[in-house]
Amino acid sequence: MGRNGKGEGCTYKTIKKNKRAKFLDEECSICKACNDRSKCNNRVGYDKCSKCENCKTECLKYCDRFYCYEKWIGQATINGKHTTITTQDKQSDTNKKKREILRAVDTGKYVGKNNITVSELLVIMENSKLSSNSITENTYARNKCVINKINSLGTGAIPVQKITNTIIQNTLNSIKGQSQSNINKMYDEINCMCKKALLDKVISENPMTKVIKPISDKSRKVAVPFTIQEEKQLIEYVMNNNLIDDPKCNIDTVTLKNIILIALFTGMRIGEIGALNYKTDIKEDSFMVSHTLTKAKDGNKIIIGETTKTGRVNRKNQKLDYRIVPFNVVDKDILLSILEEQIQVAQSNSNNKENLLFCKLDGTYINHSKITEHFKRICREAKVKLDLPKGCHIHMTKHTFVTRCIEAGIELLTISKLVGTSTRVLEKTYAHILLEFQNKELETLNNYYKNNELSFISSIKSVC
Repeated sequence: MGRNGKGEGCTYKTIKKNKRAKFLDEECSICKACNDRSKCNNRVGYDKCSKCENCKTECLKYCDRFYCYEKWIGQATINGKHTTITTQDKQSDTNKKKREILRAVDTGKYVGKNNITVSELLVIMENSKLSSNSITENTYARNKCVINKINSLGTGAIPVQKITNTIIQNTLNSIKGQSQSNINKMYDEINCMCKKALLDKVISENPMTKVIKPISDKSRKVAVPFTIQEEKQLIEYVMNNNLIDDPKCNIDTVTLKNIILIALFTGMRIGEIGALNYKTDIKEDSFMVSHTLTKAKDGNKIIIGETTKTGRVNRKNQKLDYRIVPFNVVDKDILLSILEEQIQVAQSNSNNKENLLFCKLDGTYINHSKITEHFKRICREAKVKLDLPKGCHIHMTKHTFVTRCIEAGIELLTISKLVGTSTRVLEKTYAHILLEFQNKELETLNNYYKNNELSFISSIKSVC
């Protein structure tokens, strides 16, 4: 029957009975001749009595409760378990399919039946990555949002073994109206899930090999920095005005002012600024950026993450998982005066139990969206970037800092280390600014040639 836990098994014919959606009015011959209807509750339900179960011929001609089909069953013992491996209409097809499956068993390519859905496998995958520290809770929460989107499109409920490249392609194509970043996240999530399914032998072939990553219909957003004049205008407004217009606001005007100034002068993200500890992260001449505010696993509560996104990548590559932002990126005395003022505010807040450099009046973490809301209003009042349809965003402070660095001629590698963004992403995000700077540099080169009378054209003319 089997060799080493796997055998040819047997092939036999049986009657497969599927429930009718609605019983027929006339009874079949088996039911008409039946005197005991307790098992089937007088034919109200679908339970089969022994006569109905053993019927092998009459039900093929007519059955008022079931659709009946003659099927050939192929069985074999695989890994010590005797199981049905194929069901076909013909005996020859059953034998052929069974031989194919047994060959797959021999070559290690056999995949047993598994009803796990796309959503279930995605969640297992993300939980595994989180428990192994390969992702942060922030990334986990973000990936859960991608999984929720896949579920909302109906793909998450499909068993992994029934997922096809066409289904995946249609799923991805359905979000072409969203940003390329969202498309990339969903593509990567499904791709990782398919690789795991292949590795775990849930599927025998990866459907992603034939999937093409869609291109977003939306035009790519470019970094929008403040010009030098706009930055001056914004700083002057922030320094000389009360920034809080609501007496019930849970953040004081000095804290809001200093958040904006440090964001402009260092390029730190708001999450990184909000996670700064004035006792451990403020060194003699620099900031040590090692943490960021992030969402907990539930996607709602704000916590201080174990490290920053860049720190996580560096840790994987066995590099330092923090970065240093020196005070002398701008006038050191200016930053020190801002810090001195803010540390006094932080120390005077009795609710500040975590020694945060920046926090709300009740001691809780600053909220990114709330800071942006304030910043949008402040920029309007300062009459800066009034042409932006959706107003200004606090992340524009980072764009502005990077732009000042580019304008000052700082190399991209140095900028990358300061702001915690790879040179590849910097080149992509600030391409238009880099091009503008390059054109100005070329103009300087052109003037150099002219000033030194290195005019090749005039020399060529004279030779001619």
